[in-house]
Amino acid sequence: MDQTSTIRDHTMFRVILKGMSHPGMVYRLPVFTGERHSVVDLLGCLMDNEVSFAVIDDMNLETVLACHTCSRQTSCEDADYIVVRNGTTRGKLAEFKRGSLEYPDTGATIVYLVEALGEAKDGIILSGPGVKGTASLQITGLDPGELQLLREVNSEFPLGVDAIFLDRSGNIACIPRSSRIGVN
Repeated sequence: MDQTSTIRDHTMFRVILKGMSHPGMVYRLPVFTGERHSVVDLLGCLMDNEVSFAVIDDMNLETVLACHTCSRQTSCEDADYIVVRNGTTRGKLAEFKRGSLEYPDTGATIVYLVEALGEAKDGIILSGPGVKGTASLQITGLDPGELQLLREVNSEFPLGVDAIFLDRSGNIACIPRSSRIGVN
């Protein structure tokens, strides 16, 4: 890995960490000269040959991620990272890994590719660690049923899944398993 790749990955990771630390806040991913943001860049700093992944509805992206991250492809039920295109898992979210009481960190991380993210008065209301009072998040391009599923999957904290939302403009927002989700 060259120095530019290392700097890119570290910078990306810091933005993701900010997003996980402050649920509902929208952060812009860095864009490096000659490159544009993508889910490959985002997952490139999180995944390696020790983790597994699955992609819903995009076989081409599966191939690209396998090449760029050296991670192994598997089923959604067994994957450490799941990429969701078109804003829906089609009800499969309840089947994803949630971790165990001994190792809650083994729950899956879901990356939703959505149209747009923004802070809004109406929308998803988040509370919990990292949120002062409540935070409001608008997600365009996410199936409304996904929020209910995410709430149910994360109802037995520390078990659950972490969610990262990436929009077409290179913005991210996160909803970690510790967040409580409401809809306004």
